Amino acid sequence: MSEFGKIKSVIFDIDNTLYDFGYSNKIALDKLREYTRVNFAWTAEEFDERHLAVQREIYSQIGYNGSCRDRMLRYQKMLEHASLPFYPHAAKIYELYWSTMLETLQPHGDLVKLMQDLKRMNLRIGIGTDMTVYIQILKLDKLQILRYIDFIVTSEEVAEEKPSPKIFQMCRDKSGFSANECLFVGDDLRKDYEGAKNFGMNALLFDKNDTCSDENITRIKTLDQILEFV
Repeated sequence: MSEFGKIKSVIFDIDNTLYDFGYSNKIALDKLREYTRVNFAWTAEEFDERHLAVQREIYSQIGYNGSCRDRMLRYQKMLEHASLPFYPHAAKIYELYWSTMLETLQPHGDLVKLMQDLKRMNLRIGIGTDMTVYIQILKLDKLQILRYIDFIVTSEEVAEEKPSPKIFQMCRDKSGFSANECLFVGDDLRKDYEGAKNFGMNALLFDKNDTCSDENITRIKTLDQILEFV
């Protein structure tokens, strides 16, 4: 038995936990910089400024929830502010970003084997993530682990982002177990680790690059180390 007691459900964050978001996001944004250079004569710096401005505007208008992560909304506003037509650019930019992201996903370790190992232990596997459900399901499918997932909770469904207790409450409810029978795994100290702990869940911080110096934080550097705690 692990130091957490009897674990019956393991719940994962997705971005930067199951795969390297920074790597794929950089490649995808580079594609958008090139698209806007060719079609609008924007420099890379101009794209970055416009992109950041609308991102901040959306956060200010609607707060931090699933809708604020909708990139179609982001590109819609970016085109509006530049007095550019939606057709054909809004859909093309959106599709270019996400197709590039999905094509370049770099999983952290052998996720399929990890999920199979957890299933052999009769654990329910869940997802607790910010973002919209459609895109997150596409990511899980691309990572070839969607078939192993028993339940998904997104900020789109809850209308609040982590570390909101509402996300962890829904994760607990969907798991079918009590909070102290759930183990939450994520890369963000405040959102994932502290959010889960404050709700009464067990938690592991996925600290791939060994950046957290707090010895009181229970950390793992590779995802297969989860097996040591369940």
